[in-house]
Amino acid sequence: MSVRTPSRRWVSVLILSYLLVVVFVAFIVKIGDFHLPEAISGVLRSMQQHGFTDDIRFGHVEAAANVLFFVPLGALVPLWFRNRRWLTSWLACVSISLIVEVVQFVFLSNRVGSVRDVICNGLGAALGVVLTWILTESRVRIGPKPPVHYP
Repeated sequence: MSVRTPSRRWVSVLILSYLLVVVFVAFIVKIGDFHLPEAISGVLRSMQQHGFTDDIRFGHVEAAANVLFFVPLGALVPLWFRNRRWLTSWLACVSISLIVEVVQFVFLSNRVGSVRDVICNGLGAALGVVLTWILTESRVRIGPKPPVHYP
C-alpha cells in the first residue's frame, strides 16, 4: 500500500474541486440566464464604435474563455503524478473535455457540444501543463547548489 504525501492529497482535493466547477459550468449553469452573451456583445459593439476590437466577435471571446478555463486543470494534473507525466496529464485533460462535450451533445438539449470547444480546452490544458513544467523545472535547477570543494 502506498502512502500519499500531504501535497499529493492537497493536489487531489484541488483537482476534484476544479472538476466540480467544470461540472457546474458545463452542465448546471445556464450562461443565458446571466445575459452574458448580450453583455459581452454590447461591450464589443461599444469598443468597435470607438475603433477598438474591429475583428473580435463573441465567438472569439467564447473560444478564449474555453482556453483559459482549462489552464488550471492542465496545471494541476501533472502535479498529481509522482514523476510528472506531461503528455499523460495533457491527454487526461483533453479526455475530460471530450467527455464533457459528448455528454452535452448527446444528453443535454440546451447545450451544444463542439469540436472547437475540445480544441480550445486542449490548448488551455497544454498551456497549464507547460506552465507547470516551466515552474517545476526552474525550481529544480534553482534549488540548493552542492558545496564547492577547493583543492
